[in-house]
Amino acid sequence: MVIILVDINFLSNIKIIDLTKSLAGPIATMILGDLGADVIKIEPLEGDETRLWAPLVDGESVYFMSINRSKRSIALDLKTYEGKEIFYKLVEKADVVIENFRPDVPKRLGVDYESLRKINDKIIYCAIRGFGSDSVYKDKPAYDLLIQAMSGFMTTTGSENDPPVRASFALFDVFTGMMSVIAILTMLLRRSREGVGGYIEVSLYDTSIFSMSYIPMIYLMTGRRPGRYGHAHPSIVPYQAFRCSDNKWIAVAVTNDRFWNNLCEALDLKDLCQDPRFKTNPDRVRNRSELIPILEKKFLENTRDYWLKKLEEHDVPAAPVYEIDEVFKDPHVINSGLVISMSHKNLREIKQILLPVKFDERRPSPKYSPPVLGEHTIEILKELGYSEDKIRELFNRKIVR
Repeated sequence: MVIILVDINFLSNIKIIDLTKSLAGPIATMILGDLGADVIKIEPLEGDETRLWAPLVDGESVYFMSINRSKRSIALDLKTYEGKEIFYKLVEKADVVIENFRPDVPKRLGVDYESLRKINDKIIYCAIRGFGSDSVYKDKPAYDLLIQAMSGFMTTTGSENDPPVRASFALFDVFTGMMSVIAILTMLLRRSREGVGGYIEVSLYDTSIFSMSYIPMIYLMTGRRPGRYGHAHPSIVPYQAFRCSDNKWIAVAVTNDRFWNNLCEALDLKDLCQDPRFKTNPDRVRNRSELIPILEKKFLENTRDYWLKKLEEHDVPAAPVYEIDEVFKDPHVINSGLVISMSHKNLREIKQILLPVKFDERRPSPKYSPPVLGEHTIEILKELGYSEDKIRELFNRKIVR
């Protein structure tokens, strides 16, 4: 294959004003920044609240670091006339404004779509909402935990009779950020063709139900609540993790009857293949309570590495269930270029996980490391035409930081 190297900073002519905090908005703007956009992060004078979310390394939040690279930070008091004036100057030259305030806040601050389109009629405005501006819950806080709860996710994972189980990371914030990126890129494409801006609203709650895919559809199509199968699958058996003799776990994905026959060969359980209770996947789903204990007992006879080798030899989809430290010892991860080191203003060097996308065999490179609060305030004000004397005055009057 011949690869022609081209510039992969696809959005280098796009300026994005980022008013977001927490996760859904910042991960969206980080992705857009990695793709080349000039992202200006507007922070209150005290900074994004996630700058204080643990763990902290020499005073810098790992959480903040994970979602705020490829951005420039300006600390600005939007409640003051002069702070708002600076913001409006940025909007004049911007392509996209993205925010995730509660619905009543943008109008109160004067940063709502109707106000900004009077300044720039081609602006694309993306509002990330918990439930949507027309929802009965429009004023309800919508942190990811609450969305995991209300989506049904927490009662469709874990095992029967267990307490509700939360995903270990803010799953639906991440999905909502990605949906926001798709929507923004779509509107940018429309604007390139038709010359108009527009308003986008993305709901965390809607995204959660949409992204759960076949789980809610099982209920909608059958009228039955999906069962809770822990690390197993409601529609495929065996499709789960098994404990091995060394107390490590192996995940096995038998998605068709060929793999089932291969698994029986690998485990030296050939009689199971002939057993009418387990002949086809619907049979195995129906009789999982009889099958799984047989397989659990078998996997306990040897180590994880032994079974991984055995299943690979017999063409059975399987993988080790890694602890997080094992992930970064995996040869794929080591050789993939997914993890890089970057210089940072306060910490000297930090690790970053790059976008899981390659263009012409190259990953987009971050434009900037995660900024310290107000790191680019002076630089941005100078770009807007403010003199050094005026900038000094704005600092002294605590309009900017």
